[in-house]
Amino acid sequence: MNQALLKQRDEFEKYVNECELRTPEEVARLFKEYTALIWDYKLVGYCNKFYHESTVIHRENGESIGGAELTVAGTLGFEAEVKDLKLHFVDIFAEEDGNGGYKFAQACYYDGVNEGPTDYGEPSGLDMAGDNEYCFGLCMLDVRKIDGEWKQAEEWLVRDSLGMKDIYSDNKKNAPACESEEEV
Repeated sequence: MNQALLKQRDEFEKYVNECELRTPEEVARLFKEYTALIWDYKLVGYCNKFYHESTVIHRENGESIGGAELTVAGTLGFEAEVKDLKLHFVDIFAEEDGNGGYKFAQACYYDGVNEGPTDYGEPSGLDMAGDNEYCFGLCMLDVRKIDGEWKQAEEWLVRDSLGMKDIYSDNKKNAPACESEEEV
């Protein structure tokens, strides 16, 4: 890893480890940098910093999982499928929830090549972003103090499962192209 990337990683770690979450802006910045540490720098152990064993994550199709351990397992699985996975933020914002905690939401798209086997079969070799920023993710979280520490109490996560299925099963070539902003 080059020196500039190491310096940025160190800056992200410092902020994530020292941030006191006093304002919504701090919360938004913290979770953007925290997410980069996990996905871009592959520091999956950071999941344990904000996920708690009582955290509930509601996924697409009505599936729910709970706890830090399953979060780490899911993250490692996704990274095994797309080893060069990067998340690109479209937007992220936070607000106070009126109970001493925060709610925040983020929209992102995924980039990286499917090089590992998935539930859909062997690796397709297709890029998740491609020309159309193809696979989107939306996430909303409740952040509050649990046992005296800031943790994600509840999360709602939706990934573009149809787009991912197309990429993982090599159906992307049959998918309609996204309209550009000029065409909308």
